[in-house]
Amino acid sequence: MKKILLCLVLILAAHVATSQKGYETILRAVSLSERGEEDEAAGLLAAAGEIRTDADLLLLRGDIYRKAGMIREAKSDFMAAENLRPGSGMYGLATCAAAEGDARATVSYLTAHLQSPYRKSEPEIVLDDAFRPVTSSSEWKTLWKRDWYKGYERKSWEIDHYLKSGRADLAQEVWNQLAGLYPDMPVTEYCNARIMISNGRFRDAADILARLTEQKDIPRAWLFTLAEARAGEGSYYAAAAALTRLLDAGYPDPQLLLRRSSMLLKSGDREAAKRDLEAYISIDPDNTEALGLIGKTYAEEGAIYEALPYLNSNVEKHPGEPSAFRLRGDAWMAAKSWERAAEDYTMSLDLDPANGPVNLNLGIALINSGKAEDACHYLRRAKSLGEKGATEYLAKYCIR
Repeated sequence: MKKILLCLVLILAAHVATSQKGYETILRAVSLSERGEEDEAAGLLAAAGEIRTDADLLLLRGDIYRKAGMIREAKSDFMAAENLRPGSGMYGLATCAAAEGDARATVSYLTAHLQSPYRKSEPEIVLDDAFRPVTSSSEWKTLWKRDWYKGYERKSWEIDHYLKSGRADLAQEVWNQLAGLYPDMPVTEYCNARIMISNGRFRDAADILARLTEQKDIPRAWLFTLAEARAGEGSYYAAAAALTRLLDAGYPDPQLLLRRSSMLLKSGDREAAKRDLEAYISIDPDNTEALGLIGKTYAEEGAIYEALPYLNSNVEKHPGEPSAFRLRGDAWMAAKSWERAAEDYTMSLDLDPANGPVNLNLGIALINSGKAEDACHYLRRAKSLGEKGATEYLAKYCIR
C-alpha cells in the first residue's frame, strides 16, 4: 500500500512540475511577444506538446502565431481550440481571416463569436487593430447595424470609459441608471465597487468584490479589481492573494509576478517577493523595474553584494534610465560607500535633474566624502524641490 501511495505522489509531483514548466514557457512566450519578438515566442511554443489539450493555451499560441504572420499555424491552433471548446476559437479565426483580407469570412466567424458565451465587448472588437484590413468593407459595416449586446453591458462600458477619463461624477450618473434598470445583477455591484475605488472607498469596494469573486466562473478582471481595492485599503497580503488566484489559474500574464512581488514586499514577506522577482527576471531578464526592485530589496537588507549584480545589470542594460543609477546609488549609500553613491547620483541627475530626493542624497553623499562645499548646490536645489530634509544639512554645512 505504501508503495502505491508513493507512486501516486511521484506521479502527481511529476504532473505538477510539468504543468509548472508549461506555464513558465507560456509566460516567457507572452513576454517575448509583448517585446515584439513574436517569431521567438512562436518558436518557443512550437515545442510545447502539452498545449494541444488546453484550449486557453491553444488560443494564446494562435494569437502569437498570428502576430508573427504565421497565419496557417494560427488557424490550426484556433480550430483545435474550437474543437476542444466550441465557440472559443471563432474570434481568433476571424482575426486570421482579416489578416488575409477576407471580409466575408471575417464577419462570418465574428458573427459566430458574438453568438457564443466567449464574446468580447464591442469596444474590444472595434478597437482591435487585427480587423483594420476589413473595417471599410460593406460586410463589416452591416455586421454592426445589428445590436449584439444587452443594455447592462453598454452601461458598464460607459461607466468604464468615464472612470478611465477621470470623470467619476459621470460614471455615478450612469450607474444610477444601471442600478434602476438592473438592481440585482453582479455587474451592477461590480461597477459600484469600481466607482467606490475611484472615490477612495477601498474597504467598501473590497467587501463587495470579495463576495462577488467567491465563485469560480467570474471575469478575471474582477480579481484584478479586487487586488486594487485590497492594496488601496492597505491589505497588501490580501491583494497578493487575489493575484495568486490568477496565477494558480494559469492566467498568461508575466506582469502578475511583478505586481504580486510588489504587494508581498509591502506586506513584509520579502523572501516570497524575491522568489517572484527572480522568476520574473528569468522570463524577462532585461526588465528595469524588476532588476531595480530586487536589487533594492537586497540592498535594504544590507546584502549589498547580492544586490549589486542586479543593479549593475540594470545600469548596463538601461543607461538612459535615471532610476537605474538612483537605485544603485541608494545601495552604495546603504553600504556607506559615499564616493560611489555620489557618482551614481550624479549620473541619475544628468538624466533627471529635477529629482528632489536624488539631489538631497547626492548632497549627503558629498558631505560624507569630505566635499561639503560641493554639496551645498544640490542641497539648495533639493530644498527648492520640496525636500524638507535638506534644511538641516544646509544649516550645518552651507551657512557662513
